[in-house]
Amino acid sequence: MIKETVKTQIKIAELFYYFLVFFLCYTASNKLIKLQSFRTNLIKTTLFTPDFADVFSICVIILEIALILLLIFYRKNGLLLSCITFLAFTLYISVLNFKGLYEVCGCGGVLNGLQYSYHLVINITLIIASIFSFLTFHSLNNEK
Repeated sequence: MIKETVKTQIKIAELFYYFLVFFLCYTASNKLIKLQSFRTNLIKTTLFTPDFADVFSICVIILEIALILLLIFYRKNGLLLSCITFLAFTLYISVLNFKGLYEVCGCGGVLNGLQYSYHLVINITLIIASIFSFLTFHSLNNEK
């Protein structure tokens, strides 16, 4: 029989997992619906030319949709790649902030307009959630 603490850990990992799926669905759909706004935010950073922003904006949306599918069909791999992606997004906003190019979050929806410190906290939370869920589900598979 599984101990109560392990059951609780599994429930928390599942909660994080479903939140990550929801979060990625939300941000991807918002970026897709407001593609021009997302593209404009990329151009404002001055890191992207308008042509490259066109390509990059679509690539980010495709990446988020791919992560959603990976999370749904290959949970552990999806969690691991989500963690790497959130690390990359965090590095991106940190570089922008360091160079003085970060104005506000351009992720869309309720996140749009977030200051750097709040965006950083959200990204770190997503990284921790994906690591925790990955390690929980990975250890469960290794015990069987």
